[in-house]
Amino acid sequence: MRVGVIGLGALGRPIGERLLKAGFRTAVHDVRSAPMQELAALGAQACATPADVAAQSDLIISLVSDAAQTDAIVSGPRGILEAFAPGSLFATGSTLGPEVVRRVASQVAAKGCDTLDMPISGGILAAKEGALSLMVGASERTLERARPVLRVFARDITHCGAVGSGQAAKLAHQLVFGTNVMALLEGLALGQAGGVDPDVMKSVLKQGLANSTVLQVWHDLGPRWKGMLQPTEPDAPLPNLRKDLHLVLEMAESLGVSLPVARHASGIADSGAATGHDDPAL
Repeated sequence: MRVGVIGLGALGRPIGERLLKAGFRTAVHDVRSAPMQELAALGAQACATPADVAAQSDLIISLVSDAAQTDAIVSGPRGILEAFAPGSLFATGSTLGPEVVRRVASQVAAKGCDTLDMPISGGILAAKEGALSLMVGASERTLERARPVLRVFARDITHCGAVGSGQAAKLAHQLVFGTNVMALLEGLALGQAGGVDPDVMKSVLKQGLANSTVLQVWHDLGPRWKGMLQPTEPDAPLPNLRKDLHLVLEMAESLGVSLPVARHASGIADSGAATGHDDPAL
């Protein structure tokens, strides 16, 4: 199967590398030339547009940031719909929300192609190790067609239901993850204020029921997550963690579900008040 990867950021680049090492013919595209050239040096076909990727792919994996970028690569000028052959597969690994993915899937279906709603969890380290987790919304048949490719970079592939269900599962996951990050920061701040060194406090947490994957990988990924919680300019794109909490609230409102903790957590994340509390210098 020929594979295309669009969006060569924190996840896209290591996924592209693993596909090439596994022997898949891989076409790549990004708005930046540097990551395309780096993968081209490993054997990838660097493409000028998403349509060029589509012309050379049986399965496209989209790893762009948000709904606007997804629309641009799918239905914009020189988007994949201009060159996608009937029977091809489109997999979006982005966290977009159920309604956006269903809309895109409808556009893709009009070209005779199927969609995998495939949000990803695990981060950069898991991408490099081929240990990502996928929450897949698709038909069983579509998932099985794509599975040999997905296994190259994913350890856990969970079929959640139809298109849209992968997004629902990911947003529920992000609600738990995001509140976990902020609760950890506040717990470390409380311990430090009470005279407990943050490293000692982390050991205490790891030995008790408060242990979590977030805590286990905090040394490597904590600084990145803290960065996502820092204030941004009013017109700047939201960091992924904050964007996802906004999507959680949008989904909950559309379904009539009350999530008071999520609403409060999103407000704290947007305020910038959750950063820095694991720093012994504070």
